[in-house]
Amino acid sequence: MTAPIDAAELTAGPTDLRPNDFQMKAAEVSLIVGVVLAVAAFGGTEPISFAAVEILFFAVAAWLLLRSGSIAAPVRTRYFVVPALLTALALLQLCPLPAGFLSRFAGRASYTGARFSALSFAPYDSRNGLLILLACFVAFFLAYVVGQDRSRKQRLILALVALGAAEAFYGLAQYLMNVQTIFWYTKKYDLEEATGTYINRNHFAGFLEMVLPFAVCLAMYESEKLLARRKHRSGQAKKLTVKLTSDVKVQAVILWLAVAVVLMAAIVFSRSRMGILAACASLLVVFGLKMLQRRTLPAVLGVAFVALSLCLAGWIGLRPALSRFESVGQEFSGGQSRVSMWPGTLKLIAEHPLVGTGLGTFPVVYTEVQTTFLTQFVNHAHNDYLEITSDLGIPAALLLFASIFFVLLQAVRTFLHGEGKYTPAVSLACVGSIVAILLHSLTDFNLHIPANALLFAVILGLALASTSKMAPAEAAG
Repeated sequence: MTAPIDAAELTAGPTDLRPNDFQMKAAEVSLIVGVVLAVAAFGGTEPISFAAVEILFFAVAAWLLLRSGSIAAPVRTRYFVVPALLTALALLQLCPLPAGFLSRFAGRASYTGARFSALSFAPYDSRNGLLILLACFVAFFLAYVVGQDRSRKQRLILALVALGAAEAFYGLAQYLMNVQTIFWYTKKYDLEEATGTYINRNHFAGFLEMVLPFAVCLAMYESEKLLARRKHRSGQAKKLTVKLTSDVKVQAVILWLAVAVVLMAAIVFSRSRMGILAACASLLVVFGLKMLQRRTLPAVLGVAFVALSLCLAGWIGLRPALSRFESVGQEFSGGQSRVSMWPGTLKLIAEHPLVGTGLGTFPVVYTEVQTTFLTQFVNHAHNDYLEITSDLGIPAALLLFASIFFVLLQAVRTFLHGEGKYTPAVSLACVGSIVAILLHSLTDFNLHIPANALLFAVILGLALASTSKMAPAEAAG
């Protein structure tokens, strides 16, 4: 039975503004299709394919808005503030402004002699960045709306985990069979790692580390249901006639645990150092928070997960993955490394602290301060926090990341104090996913990969939806 939308989550207005079943179905299907297309299109880095995702999302959002604003009705008004402000800033960066304003507030006098010019150093790149940003905002709101309905939220999460499992199997097949192609495309980089449909191993790991906590939390959720049912049966009658191998709940636990092990193995053999560390750290958070409620169950599942993961990784061969950690010291010893890009990025931030250089302009403006990789084109700062601050300015970056941490804290609160079992499980999974990608973003640029940014937006929407007060039907499960 589908749980009704809680009236407390509706903004003021007539009840006919609520999305009907067909509109909710459109939001759900478009989310799933959009994420699948983005991941399959080399992580969304293939412009034409990701343009199809943008068109899909914008068309669905426009249609829902034209239907008496149905997509906005279940969303609290304050949730529009941050997206609206960031969109306004991105549009401002594209607007022609007087040279005096640019000189005084943006440090642009030395870059243009025209009377009017845009704040963005590369307007074309900023327009592309704005479209990706808007697509992520649409995904966030669609996920929030879908997350109000228990059955639709379940289907969305199952689709994401299934996609993650497919990517993991594909990546492991590449690694084990030494197949250096992605569909018809012959790989040029990362030829000894699992990359799935991604060009870069780090972004493949970034995608999987956001999916992994959902598989783990589904295993714990099914385990709790199994224990509760068996406890009830043993209290009613002292006989348990259901065999372990034929028990549907036991099979569900085994399934999700197996999926989690495969996801972890794919992360390990992506040989992404920060991907492995971020995944392990997020699981420590997940199991640690769960042990605040129950000590035995998460401990048993944690031990089983670690043991099975080590067995699978050991059987495949851990040495190639572990060898990547032998060069960690080189990242901090000077010379050409991702850390060596950060001083130049900090200089850009210092020169343009208020409104940045323009969304998506880092590859263009970094050439002005580049002191490393002088013979190469540096397209990202390998630190999402620094690059976003360079593009948007300090105030906007603080606003963006403060809102993300707000959602993270709300998800933790919902896990600790939420009713029922399923909603806290989803909240815990969202916590693990958010922690993983925020840690990985310290040394990489996953949030600048469209597919991963899109999935992150979906997870934030699900996390925020789970913080709302549950309807009776939701609390029961």
